[in-house]
Amino acid sequence: MSIYDTLKFQPMLITDVFESMQASQAWYDKNKVVSSAGQFAYVSRSAMANGLEDVIGKQSLPPNPEHAITIGVDTQTVFYQPMPFYTSVKIQVLRHHRLNELTGPVLVTLLRQQMGKFQWGNGASLVRLKATKIMVPVTVSSSGEIVVDWDGISEFGRELFTEIHTRTHTVLDHLSRIMSGRHLC
Repeated sequence: MSIYDTLKFQPMLITDVFESMQASQAWYDKNKVVSSAGQFAYVSRSAMANGLEDVIGKQSLPPNPEHAITIGVDTQTVFYQPMPFYTSVKIQVLRHHRLNELTGPVLVTLLRQQMGKFQWGNGASLVRLKATKIMVPVTVSSSGEIVVDWDGISEFGRELFTEIHTRTHTVLDHLSRIMSGRHLC
C-alpha cells in the first residue's frame, strides 16, 4: 500500500499552508543582470527547466535563500528552488521551514493543479494567490485543529523519490546491457 492511500486531503488556503508568500526580494530585469560565471540560478517565468534561464554570479542584492517555491505571476509557472537564486520580475516566492527536496516537489504538483484557473491578464497575483485553496494532506493537531500533514507530505515525497530512483536504475541497467551487447530478451 502506498503512503498516498493513508493521507487525508482537504482544501486549505495557500496562506495556511505556507509561512510566507511575497514577491521575490532579489529580482532583476534580464538586461540588468551583471553577466559573470556563477553559481546562482536566475529563475524566470519560463515553463522550461525549473524556470532556470541562466546561471549567474553574485549581484548587488543577496540571492533569495534556497528551499522555496516560485510562482510566475503572468505565466502561472510553479517550481521548487533547492538552491539560492535570483529571479526575473513578477515572481512570487512561497516559504515554509519544512520545505525541502521531499516536500517541495509534492507541493509544486498540488499548486500546479490550481494554476489552471488563472489566465493571461488574470494572473496569479499575490491577492489572488492568497484567496486560493489547494488540496493538501492534513492531520489533526494535539489541540484538535486541522493542520497540514508535513510528515505525510515528506513521507510521500520520499516514497516518490525512491520509486523514481528504482525505475531509473532499472532503465539504466537495461540500457547498459543493450550497449554492451548483453541484451536479454
